[in-house]
Amino acid sequence: MSSESNLARNLEIEVPFQPQTAPTPKKEKVHTPLTKRIGITKGEKLLVSTILIVLFALIAVSISLEITIASTSRTLQDTVTSITESTTVNENLEQEVQELSRYDRVYEIANKFDLDMNEKNVRNVIK
Repeated sequence: MSSESNLARNLEIEVPFQPQTAPTPKKEKVHTPLTKRIGITKGEKLLVSTILIVLFALIAVSISLEITIASTSRTLQDTVTSITESTTVNENLEQEVQELSRYDRVYEIANKFDLDMNEKNVRNVIK
């Protein structure tokens, strides 16, 4: 075994004698009186109550406004739907008028009732 081994060795070392010192006296805690906890004052109660009432009122108004807006929006949608349906009906009726006033159809009805075409009685109407 070599002398430069990494194994730990037990060495005895002399420690010089140190006299024991007297224990230091513990510092006494200074008694500080606890501060009294003051309860909630009437002003604070009034302030908190006022804030809660205002908050509740704002929430109620907000909900009311949202309901009103939703109702108005629904009414608007119904009106737009009604207008669209009326427009469609009007367009269909206009198309039907065009189909019924065709020259061929009018001429057929005139022949059916033995009506003659008289150029003197015809007037041109421009829309």
